[in-house]
Amino acid sequence: MPIPDNITREHIFQAMLKIKREGVPAKRGAREWALQYEGEDYPCKLLISWGNLYINGVELNPDPNNFTTYMAQDYLRALDFEVVAV
Repeated sequence: MPIPDNITREHIFQAMLKIKREGVPAKRGAREWALQYEGEDYPCKLLISWGNLYINGVELNPDPNNFTTYMAQDYLRALDFEVVAV
């Protein structure tokens, strides 16, 4: 399943707030790449998964058969976020 194209910057910001409130679940942290915003790093795939929750009502399955880290990075860069190596 590709990343839905209706996820916006606002949905990513909502996902960031959820991470700040709840933390990063086990095995969902950034391994090599992260979105960096205001000095904090956020896992790219988790942001996409949770961003989808806010627009489409369901968390995206992070399985690489659904979407990859590289797809998440490209999507976030297209939304003008900074993705950095961690």
